Amino acid sequence: MKVQVNGTTYDVDIVSQKIRVNDTELAVRINEEEEEQITVGQDTYYLDFVQEGEPSLMIINGMTYLVLKGSFGYKQLKDIKAPINGKVKDVFAEVGSKVKEGQVIAVIEAMKMEIQIKSTSAGTIKEIKAYKDQPIKTGDIVVTFE
Repeated sequence: MKVQVNGTTYDVDIVSQKIRVNDTELAVRINEEEEEQITVGQDTYYLDFVQEGEPSLMIINGMTYLVLKGSFGYKQLKDIKAPINGKVKDVFAEVGSKVKEGQVIAVIEAMKMEIQIKSTSAGTIKEIKAYKDQPIKTGDIVVTFE
């Protein structure tokens, strides 16, 4: 299957307790007591689905990722939404500015962690709906693209 994370596409095959990502085979262990914790190779990841669906928002080790599964044509999201409740620590975009895929648009502080909100594709900012020091809820729109 193909999985797209923040605009980067990976070929992923899962067979039993092994996973192959772009032809690299890794052992996978899922912590039975804490389902949101998995170990891939030597690395442990803490997962949290913030918004399920297509695309999904996930927090992996404190970083926010937009995850798509399936076949990919070009699809630009019009809105970038907050993946978690918190406080907007900073906004790095301006109306009319052009942003690159993966560029940090804003930072949200939640539970003493800083979560970077990144652009899922290149585009032009049409509207900014989140401002520094503003409280924000899961699903609130941070920016809108043209």
